Amino acid sequence: MKAKLRIPEIPEFLRNKALREAPRISSFGWRPSAEDLALLRNSARDPVAYKTTLGAWRRAGFKVLAIKRLANRAPRRP
Repeated sequence: MKAKLRIPEIPEFLRNKALREAPRISSFGWRPSAEDLALLRNSARDPVAYKTTLGAWRRAGFKVLAIKRLANRAPRRP
């Protein structure tokens, strides 16, 4: 079996992908797929991409705390 080529995702790629996927994510009746969860987790490495993805998930109806849990980010402590 061939191994897949692993190319590191650069911030510009993550930002572009987040911008392309944001309208679909924020559409009515959207439910996250495995690819959407992977995009959320990967975009957590870049602040601009994460903010774009976070906004789309918020428009889809998710709470910030739930999004942070799905992105494997620790919630802010008081």
